[in-house]
Amino acid sequence: MRRTSSLLLAFLTATVTLVAGAGTAAHAAQAAVKMTFNAAPEPVVKGAPVTLSGRVWIGATGNRSRVSFYFRQSGTAAYAYKGFATATDAGIFTRRFTAETTGTWKAVFAGTAARKNAARLDAVQVIQRRSKEIVRWTGDSAGWQSPTVKVPTVDFKAIVSWSCTEPDFSFLYLTWEGKTNGYEYVGAEKQSGTLTLNGHEGGRLGFFNISTASNCSWTLRVFSGITTVQV
Repeated sequence: MRRTSSLLLAFLTATVTLVAGAGTAAHAAQAAVKMTFNAAPEPVVKGAPVTLSGRVWIGATGNRSRVSFYFRQSGTAAYAYKGFATATDAGIFTRRFTAETTGTWKAVFAGTAARKNAARLDAVQVIQRRSKEIVRWTGDSAGWQSPTVKVPTVDFKAIVSWSCTEPDFSFLYLTWEGKTNGYEYVGAEKQSGTLTLNGHEGGRLGFFNISTASNCSWTLRVFSGITTVQV
């Protein structure tokens, strides 16, 4: 009985050793890969293409594989799958996407039985060019004149929105008066709406007037030049 137990123990010990050895050998068979990754240009204008490129390889050839791409929007925690590219025999991969918002791109090689997985990250800032707001006023005065405004560029865009409580007697007129010369205006007779005054024929120094019904409130925003913002 003792001899049988000893033989059984020796057999189990040998089996465990073989299994452990096989696992170690399988793990050792996975070779580490090299990987590079770049997302460009950076920064990139919203709506323009962003190119994801890089290389995943072990040797000079035999590197054809699938590389998956994920994107995480700035301020969030989760990555979303966006697509994939197939690396060439040399390991080169590339794929274009449309830039929508600032965040981080991730390229992932999932690995194989013979090769370890790999991943690389690259952050990209997405920008948008917008009209620059230089001043804003809000009021409910029926007859109002702004302080003197100096327009920094040759053109401006003044946008006024309003709302009146009496539908039968509602209107708004917006005018620009240059200090030296020039007079431009826009207006409408309705209870609410938005008007845009593009200018200007007058000088770069002047003021705005608003004429409206006494039951109306309004907001005037003046834009001139271009500003770049991150989106």
